[in-house]
Amino acid sequence: MLRTSFLGVLVTSTLLCSALLHAQATPASIQRTEIQQAVRAYIDAHNRFDAATIADMYSREPGVTSVGDGQIMRGWDRIREAFDQLVGTEGKFKISIGSIDVVPLGGNNALALTTYTITLGTGAQETQQRGAMTLVFQKVQGEWKIVHDHTSTQAQTASTAVSSSAPAQPSQPSQVQPVPAKTSGTRIAIADGQVVIVKAQSFVHYDFQLPSATCTISGRITGVSGGNKDFEAFIMDDDNFVNFSAGVSGARVNWQSGRVVVAPIDVSIAGPGVYHLVVSNIWSIATDKTVQAQAFAQCGR
Repeated sequence: MLRTSFLGVLVTSTLLCSALLHAQATPASIQRTEIQQAVRAYIDAHNRFDAATIADMYSREPGVTSVGDGQIMRGWDRIREAFDQLVGTEGKFKISIGSIDVVPLGGNNALALTTYTITLGTGAQETQQRGAMTLVFQKVQGEWKIVHDHTSTQAQTASTAVSSSAPAQPSQPSQVQPVPAKTSGTRIAIADGQVVIVKAQSFVHYDFQLPSATCTISGRITGVSGGNKDFEAFIMDDDNFVNFSAGVSGARVNWQSGRVVVAPIDVSIAGPGVYHLVVSNIWSIATDKTVQAQAFAQCGR
């Protein structure tokens, strides 16, 4: 009888300890699972280009914010406007994510951290951009809502080659500037300073022809509006421009700006040949950029 009672107490104690440990572990485990599911739903909505669902995942409290590559958006209305730009971009990109780390910030708040890859184009024209994402969630009336997000795309490193995803051709005509008969001290116009729109996932280019001389290309390109107003600019010869336009990776360049808002141009090129000043907005998924480009070539004999 005593033995039976002892075993009963032992079993009861073991079950009570197990229940207590389970009760302590369950809330954090449930929170982690719910946050991971919310992050996956957020990415799935992006891949469906479902702007309404994405916006609905954000809190409508006044303090909600979104930060992306240096740009801060405040308030639900502004965030919704940004995601509305996804409309009409169906099929142009796909996002995949890595493992999702969850950091509890109390019972009703949590931080999620993950890496992501954006794939643009398909097949031989496919390019990828990688980055990291942080999402801060708050439980509002039983639902997890985003109160802050921060995405950071990995910057392209400066090099002597560029990749392309076969963007659309520019909307405005770009005619090659002819070589003047007299080449001594010749100044050749390239870009006249007019404001142009560079469509998302596309580029504009200014074509010019250099004589048999060493020419200094000078000028300035400035981002005027659109997102962070950032762009990337290149100067390349005709053969490499053809490859770039066709989406062939590794086009060689004579000069490039990196991803910037303002790009002073100062480079020497030995002619003769046809060259192209390219202003690119290829990496932008849905945001058009407005830029102002002014450039000329000064050539000696």
